[in-house]
Amino acid sequence: MQTQGTRPFRAVEAVRGARAYRRQVAFRDSLATQLHAIHPNIARVHLTPVVTDVDGEARRQTLVSLYDAVGYAVAAPLGAHRAVRLLILDAFPAADWAIPQVFNAAYGVLAVNLPAAPPELGIDTAPVVTA
Repeated sequence: MQTQGTRPFRAVEAVRGARAYRRQVAFRDSLATQLHAIHPNIARVHLTPVVTDVDGEARRQTLVSLYDAVGYAVAAPLGAHRAVRLLILDAFPAADWAIPQVFNAAYGVLAVNLPAAPPELGIDTAPVVTA
């Protein structure tokens, strides 16, 4: 009696992986197309949470910075910044928006954007604000 190998299972996993890749590419291309429609030079989006004190009440906001492929800031109107913010927030609902994030349009990836220096060095002079 001959036993069945793992080849059919590997084929199924390969098909699933290919489908997941196609979904990721379609998602990335869709976001890149929408960003291009908002402003043609956007390649990277930085989203930074900011807490401000308005009349004794903590107010959470998200600072949006737009950059081109070279790394220069994109001069876009306020409406473009708002549209990009809503687009990214809707595309990644499970992301932790309490920490800085960066979206790379070329790869369609949202990543955590932490400071480069570790806190043990003590060179970050900004006070920690909790809301």
